[in-house]
Amino acid sequence: MAKQTPTETTSTSLPSFNFQGVPVRVDSVSVEGLIRTKDDYIQRHLKPLFKVTTFEDLMLKATEIRQQLERLECFRDIGIRIDTNKTAQATLNGYTVTFRVKEFRRFIGGVNTTVGANEGSLTFAMKLPNLVGRGERLSIDHTIGSIYNKSSCIGIMKPLPGPWNMETSASLFNHTLPNNLSSYIFQATGGLLELNFESAKKVRHSMQYEGSWRQLEPSSRSTSFPVREQSGHSFKSSLRHIMTLDHRDEPMFPTRGILFKLVQEYAGVGGDAAFVKHDSELQVNIPLPYELVVQGSLKMGVLRPLDNSILSHNIHDLFFLGGPSGPSTLRGFDMKSIGSKSQKDFLGGRAYWCTALHLYSRLPLSVGRGTWGDYFRLHAFLNAGNITSSTFIPEDFGTTCQTLLQDFRAAYGLGIGFRLGNAARVELNYCFPLRFLKEDSIVQGVQFGIGIDFL
Repeated sequence: MAKQTPTETTSTSLPSFNFQGVPVRVDSVSVEGLIRTKDDYIQRHLKPLFKVTTFEDLMLKATEIRQQLERLECFRDIGIRIDTNKTAQATLNGYTVTFRVKEFRRFIGGVNTTVGANEGSLTFAMKLPNLVGRGERLSIDHTIGSIYNKSSCIGIMKPLPGPWNMETSASLFNHTLPNNLSSYIFQATGGLLELNFESAKKVRHSMQYEGSWRQLEPSSRSTSFPVREQSGHSFKSSLRHIMTLDHRDEPMFPTRGILFKLVQEYAGVGGDAAFVKHDSELQVNIPLPYELVVQGSLKMGVLRPLDNSILSHNIHDLFFLGGPSGPSTLRGFDMKSIGSKSQKDFLGGRAYWCTALHLYSRLPLSVGRGTWGDYFRLHAFLNAGNITSSTFIPEDFGTTCQTLLQDFRAAYGLGIGFRLGNAARVELNYCFPLRFLKEDSIVQGVQFGIGIDFL
């Protein structure tokens, strides 16, 4: 037997399989573990399996159907078994597909924490899933926030059959939302009707009707007069459309893809509130060599009153700008601190825009790669924006545009971000304000932010 020299190598070739070339005919599909769930509710998701012709298509389609079943929120565990058909009724190239499921219990409850714009909340939740066997859900939530906000909600949801993944829901709510930066407390009690559907892949729509009794009151004796004069009761009856197109690979630190979100609201279907409000967001992520990512974001919004009544809208309906996190993000400035101000109260505005450019990278030297390091990102940023109390109407359209562009604020800096799963994100930045007005509340140095939405 010849000896192998150190420079010689041996190799073994592993067999390769072309699953695309393996013919398949699905003879039967079954679901094991159904207790409350009705057969007809599941069958419409399984029918596409009978159309596959190759083994690769079978595996891909079975995985896709499992994801659809998971979104029904009826099952806590779903397994797949694919096997050749060994029965007497087997056809040529016949296979059987079995889904093994475990349904949720009739009652699910828990206590969890959530984070918003630099605020933490404790939520007590109770859910009754799959009430009558076709995906219906009843949920009850009560949330207590760290800045004394409270929220209670009870709602019921019903999926609708059809190709658009439609579902309808109805809910009753009661919110108490203090705004310490503007010295008021806002309370709303009402109901919400909602219809959700997909018009195309990853394009989600939400059609809503909201009717709510609202109360705004000063939170202290030092509340300024522009806020006090808006105090009192009002009723808002509004229609709202929300469209979301999300092609990003992940929500917190995406490496590619775009996000476009549009919110349109018409308040004036009865009630005191009468305004039209538009809010939009665009985010583009472009991967670069060395695992760098360039991200560009743009947000803008406008509110236009439909009459001159003081009840047509109040300060809570307006936009705010500034802060390290939240929908009004502008790093390098304090929370909601840009724009008109009376004494120490920030008054918000009827039109705004903000934009940001980021360069993201992983931790250097592959620190924590594949483990805890994947939760962190370094970034350099430049953000800018402005807000005004003017409204885009023909009489002052040019003046409003000129004000928004001439007096814009800007800041740049460096920082590190940490994602809390796919639910929230934490940032620690060092900021350098670049453009600001003397009445602005700027942050020169370290700024901390935690929340869900970031610019």
